[in-house]
Amino acid sequence: MGAGIVGTDGVARLLAAIIVPFTRIGGVVERHQVNGQPGAIFRDRDGKVLNTWTLDILDGQIQAIRTVLNPDKLAHMGPVADAWAVVHEATRARERTT
Repeated sequence: MGAGIVGTDGVARLLAAIIVPFTRIGGVVERHQVNGQPGAIFRDRDGKVLNTWTLDILDGQIQAIRTVLNPDKLAHMGPVADAWAVVHEATRARERTT
């Protein structure tokens, strides 16, 4: 297993690289309890579920972010988005701004 993204600066850069283009294409991040833990549901512009994040928190600090992308595991939450189409569109949006 890889080392992952470590430190507040690395996490902030990663989140900016993901969230900014995602919201530019109409994506929404909703704060939500996921499996009893703090987290978020990511939805495309049509409100379809793209993925979920859960946050593992210890002593007030995020220790890990876990995501579910498998459409079969997300189906109980409602209509599921085409993740590859959303990623492709968000990537194009990011490229237009750089």
